Amino acid sequence: MLERASTCLESGGRQLFRAPNPCLRSRRKLHSTFWHHGASHLSLPLWWAINPTPNGDADQPATSAADAAPLDFLYPEKTLALLRRLSVRTDAASDARRQQLHRPTIRGYATARRTDHRLGSAALEAGGDALNAVDAVDAAEAKEAKREMHERLMASSAHESLGELLRRKEPGKQELAWQLYHALPAQGSSGTTPDLLLPLLEYLSADNEPAVPTRIIRLFDQLPDAARTASSYRAVIVAHVALREIGPAVSLHRTAAKGGRFVENEHHVPDIGTGVLLRRLVADEQWELALRVYSTYVADHRFSIDRQRTTYRIRWGQATLPEIWTEAAHLPEIQEHVRSLLVYSRQHKDELMSTPKKKMIFYTFVQSFLPHVMDRLLHVRKPNEDEIWDWFTKLFEDLHAQNIPVDASYNYAITAMLRLDRYRKYTNQRKIHLELYRRYRQWYLYDRVDDPDFKTWPPQLPMLSLVLSNHGTHGSLHRVHDMVHDIRTFYPNKPLPPNILGALLLIFAEHGDVQRVNEYFDEFSASQGKVDPKQANSLLYVQARRGDVPGALAVFRRIREDLGFTPDVQMWNTLLLTYVRADDLDGALETFNNALDAGMEPNEHTFGPMLDMCANRGDIEAFEALYSRAKQMQIALDNDVRARSGYVQAFLNAEDADGAEEIAQGMLKQWKAGALTGHPLTHTWNIMIQYYALRGDVANSRRLYREMVDNKIPLDSITFASLMRSLIEIKQTNAAYKILRVTLPANRMRVEAIHYAIVMTGFLKEGQYDLALETYERMVERNVSQTISSRQASINTVGMAELVRLLKVKNRKPRQHLQHVERLLRDMLTEGDVGQDVAHRQPNHNRYIDAHTQSIVPASYYGLLITLYNTRGAYKICKELFAKAEATMKPSDFDAPTTFLTAVMEAHYRAKEWDEVQKCWDLIRESSSKLIKTFQQVMNPAPEPPESPSLTDGVVIQRFEESRIALNRRQVIVKATRIYIRSLINRNPKKNPTNKLLQQAQLTIRDLLVNGFVIDNFTWNEFIVALAQNNQLVSAFTIAETYLMPRFPGWRNLAPFYVRHDRKGYQWMELRHYDVKRNSVLPRYKTLVVLAKALADVKEDERNGVGYVEREVKWAREILEEKAPSVCRAVETMPRTHDEMQERYFGNQRGVRY
Repeated sequence: MLERASTCLESGGRQLFRAPNPCLRSRRKLHSTFWHHGASHLSLPLWWAINPTPNGDADQPATSAADAAPLDFLYPEKTLALLRRLSVRTDAASDARRQQLHRPTIRGYATARRTDHRLGSAALEAGGDALNAVDAVDAAEAKEAKREMHERLMASSAHESLGELLRRKEPGKQELAWQLYHALPAQGSSGTTPDLLLPLLEYLSADNEPAVPTRIIRLFDQLPDAARTASSYRAVIVAHVALREIGPAVSLHRTAAKGGRFVENEHHVPDIGTGVLLRRLVADEQWELALRVYSTYVADHRFSIDRQRTTYRIRWGQATLPEIWTEAAHLPEIQEHVRSLLVYSRQHKDELMSTPKKKMIFYTFVQSFLPHVMDRLLHVRKPNEDEIWDWFTKLFEDLHAQNIPVDASYNYAITAMLRLDRYRKYTNQRKIHLELYRRYRQWYLYDRVDDPDFKTWPPQLPMLSLVLSNHGTHGSLHRVHDMVHDIRTFYPNKPLPPNILGALLLIFAEHGDVQRVNEYFDEFSASQGKVDPKQANSLLYVQARRGDVPGALAVFRRIREDLGFTPDVQMWNTLLLTYVRADDLDGALETFNNALDAGMEPNEHTFGPMLDMCANRGDIEAFEALYSRAKQMQIALDNDVRARSGYVQAFLNAEDADGAEEIAQGMLKQWKAGALTGHPLTHTWNIMIQYYALRGDVANSRRLYREMVDNKIPLDSITFASLMRSLIEIKQTNAAYKILRVTLPANRMRVEAIHYAIVMTGFLKEGQYDLALETYERMVERNVSQTISSRQASINTVGMAELVRLLKVKNRKPRQHLQHVERLLRDMLTEGDVGQDVAHRQPNHNRYIDAHTQSIVPASYYGLLITLYNTRGAYKICKELFAKAEATMKPSDFDAPTTFLTAVMEAHYRAKEWDEVQKCWDLIRESSSKLIKTFQQVMNPAPEPPESPSLTDGVVIQRFEESRIALNRRQVIVKATRIYIRSLINRNPKKNPTNKLLQQAQLTIRDLLVNGFVIDNFTWNEFIVALAQNNQLVSAFTIAETYLMPRFPGWRNLAPFYVRHDRKGYQWMELRHYDVKRNSVLPRYKTLVVLAKALADVKEDERNGVGYVEREVKWAREILEEKAPSVCRAVETMPRTHDEMQERYFGNQRGVRY
């Protein structure tokens, strides 16, 4: 039947494909892949379809009966030999066969002759044709090995050549080593000694997949028992595993591990092939044999670790045996194997749990195997977090369902995740390590059922410390408190460990929580009996983060006097940082000099804060001087990115953007070349983007952003905050709000308080109070950690929303309280320590510069509320707020905040309390002098101001231009100056002569100019109008000529037929929106109208013969035209519009012309 079937198939195939030769070929010459017979319905292995490629060797044994093809007696001899050559010894093939779970049960009948693998090479080579077909070595490889062998034998003997090859361990030369071994003399040669056989065995089994496993077996058999080592047993186990002879491999492994014969001490763990054997067993999912091998290993070969039983160490989560599980963990489908292990556990639960010993072996088997599978799943190039989430959650659900202990697995999984950067970084996605910790805590505290045979240990402290530190890094202080509570619950009646107490000190010191720092410092001292300078410095660092100089000085004295420590360089640096954060230049310089006098050796952390202070003030000369001094003291700052970025910031604050960008490009080149270390260039580009953003220059902001993307400079949340700032400056707050809602979450960046503050401020500027309130509610809903900027924006948002509501209901009662904003402020001051609001590392959103000390925080909040009430004229309520604000300020505070004093001054101005306005002005002048001071002013104080009160004196202008104050801080008291000058102008002339007050205002302005302060446009125009209206025309015209007219754009030149009578007066000026900057000083329309009216009166008097100045021998008109020609020309060419302003001052006069 078989003969006819084969013939019919061949003849039918030839007719079907129309072969040119219709002759009948012998079936013996037909390729076995197309040869069919009566047994073709059987389920054949997967390798049946693999192309026949020679992968055998001259010494490969015949296939055993268990591994032979079903009903192999039906096959011809050469066909059987070919099938054996097609056998593929790989894990993939094994897995494919294993996955055929539902194939029909077949009884395997096999009559293949088993060849003894202990036969010598001569006996194997003397075999028949079938044996040669099975054991044939790749001809090309063998030929190349023989050629190379002859070349080496020409230079040295076979023994020397083989020894050199084994010593060098050249990869891929196993066939050459075998040929050289056979070239050794057969009898009485040293080549058969263990000294050569042992390294040869190691070399032939180096890659765990020997080409000819039988060679290794024969060499091992030649070794006497006494000469066999752990490496030789590993080699022969590798060979048996390659031949799929699991039984001999397990037997040899048991022999090698018996009594720990090769273990010299517990730290010496020789490899006896356990990992290779377990890899094969896990791949075949032979869990019973795997448990046997594992039991032999932990019971005999590695009985103890650090004087404790290995099984106990594994059970406690202190050992995972990577030497036996690393290879198994790298199997292609390791997750499926783990699922198979859990299925096996469920099916054989009674047997596995029958005795405490078996239970311990199985538990530790699982607990030592799973960590390596977890590492394999976590350490991938492109992780799929959804798959990781599903696998881990399903794994622990199965472990819980089968009551397999999970404590060690939970500890390892959470620890392994928190050691990876991607889990330590912030993400707005679900966090698998937090979910695992939640389940672990739930299981241990509530769902755990203790096994009487095994003690369940609480969560390990190293893992808890990692989770706590991760929460602290991201500012989740409420989670930190929860973790502390959990640790005390897990370990009752025990103090917190020193490492956790140290982490808590750093976390709360970073966030400026003085109470918590003192609490944990006392606990550390009580539990440990002593503290070291590192813990003592935490007491000082928390004060530095708050900018609390009095508090830092008190702690510094406590460290020296009470704790008995001599301040080291770290403590001096922290004290110096306190003065820098408080913006106290005098104190910083004094501390720096005191530290040097005390013998401190400065480092980069000493010069860093000082350089930052220079950069913040735009003091380039002082920055360069300090930088040079650091280099002279051998302090490496050239390669420090943060120090170099301070140089960029110094140029920006000095209004030299081109120089700053040139420095940044040089840093970029060095960064690409690897010359800069530490932080990336993100901060450098962020401050440049923010510089242009504050000026509404969106084009340059976007250009710098594209540079960051093109040069692969990492982006952060501050980068997007700077872009948002540029958008609100051009009234595109909706686009900035979209960045907050969409862009930041899409880039997995944290939306911080600075982003909400920017958006709320932008909506308030645009009058979109409902959207500002929506942003505030969104921030509150998400429990965002607050800063002083976000709290101030919240006060303004809630306050303006309430003012608009009162306006809509037409409630103009000045005694009406703003209940919502008052409640908000009360909550801010009572819910926590307000000093923490200045301890953050986010940039400040406010334009007004103030000292960043914790003492000013409540007063600054009250100042905003007072400003809101000022808009309603609620002076009595403002007085109540004055008292509350003063109660929050300690007597030891250096100065009241400028913003608060400005708000108080405005309230007194509206109430016409001129003496109180004067007191506020004196306090503001005193406090502002510290904010604008530079190193140059400290070293070289400015000379006395000129005696002349004239504002047009060349000395005044020269002193203003050469002033050494911080260029970016000249405007710090602009609003206060405006209020004070208005108070002098608008006082009751009956009690205070107007001319005297104007003289006082002129001296005040001169003093401000001499000291380098900027006078804003409103103040100049109002002062000039006051001079003109009080008949001080020469002063009014000359001051206008000097300070206003240089930037006057002129009047629009319109055709007569295109004259529009619906325009406002200022719209007749040749102005564009981009011409008017925030710091522009130019004449207002009202000022020119008043000056025009004054000039018209002078001309009228001249026509009437009045106004001749004998001392000058000129008419008043001639004097004005001589000293202020631009002003006269501007008022003479002013268009006549008959608008309200001109009608008010000119009436029906014809003094104004086109």
